[in-house]
Amino acid sequence: MRIPRLICGLGCVALAAGAAAQEGGGYASDLSRVFAAAQYIQAVREGCDAAKPDTRTANDAAYGAWRKRHQSLLDELDRRFMAMIRGASADQKEYQMNIGKYAGEVLRNLEEAKVQFLAQGPEPVERQCREFPQYLKGKDADLARRYAEELKSIRKRKL
Repeated sequence: MRIPRLICGLGCVALAAGAAAQEGGGYASDLSRVFAAAQYIQAVREGCDAAKPDTRTANDAAYGAWRKRHQSLLDELDRRFMAMIRGASADQKEYQMNIGKYAGEVLRNLEEAKVQFLAQGPEPVERQCREFPQYLKGKDADLARRYAEELKSIRKRKL
């Protein structure tokens, strides 16, 4: 079963808390950190769409290009997240329940990130929305570079 990336995203943060207790925190924490960065980018995009609709065209194009550059990494993170849910589930029934549970968490976390972004006030939001396309081309939005250590740690575990 393939679920949307949105569902996989910040749900990893919620799952990481339980898994970290079992695993000492390394894998789950690292996976959560990278997912949270990708989801924050999505939250900023959605926040800009809501607050500054005139930036939508440029931001959508930049976000699409960013996703294309990061597609293989985002797919890998999805697979790892799903494997983590499966590992935390006793059987198929619990697995399905956990998917639903974390999907709800993801939606709440994404909305919260968007609200926090918008709470900065009109001037910072407008500036960041206008700068968003350039940000997505920069080193801070390059997940493989920015989270190289976390990804190195994550990839020690076979899928």
